[in-house]
Amino acid sequence: MAGGAPLPPLPMNCPKCGKTLNPNRHDQMVFDGQVWCDRCHRYDERLLKLRPFLDLETWAQRLCRAFAQDPVHLRHDPDYLPDPKKYWDGATFLLGEAFHEPRDIMLHPPGLQLMSLCHELAHLFTGQDHTETWARTYAALIAWVKARL
Repeated sequence: MAGGAPLPPLPMNCPKCGKTLNPNRHDQMVFDGQVWCDRCHRYDERLLKLRPFLDLETWAQRLCRAFAQDPVHLRHDPDYLPDPKKYWDGATFLLGEAFHEPRDIMLHPPGLQLMSLCHELAHLFTGQDHTETWARTYAALIAWVKARL
């Protein structure tokens, strides 16, 4: 439409059941090649397994190279406490945080898993919060990792 307002983006839908998906409700979605609702698809358990920090650093390096991204620095929570209540926000566990400047990710103890790493990398790779572009990037990262496990 020349000169008019841009059209709103089409909604994302689960490829199996057609349910409309909202990236802000990513806790109800599964990102694996495509973006699915959590009733139609599940994560491979290997993506949810807690891993050593050094293993996740290696995966981060591999993902950055594979997706033609500048390196990302992973760091530990400086106030690490083994008490998981520290990471509970009343509704869910805080697994990790992405920081655009500097370009790094802090993974908290409950988030030392490939799924959390890919979630945070998608934020850095897209520069976006929970948007459709972020969701599709997250799904692509998960698929890449899963194919190499």
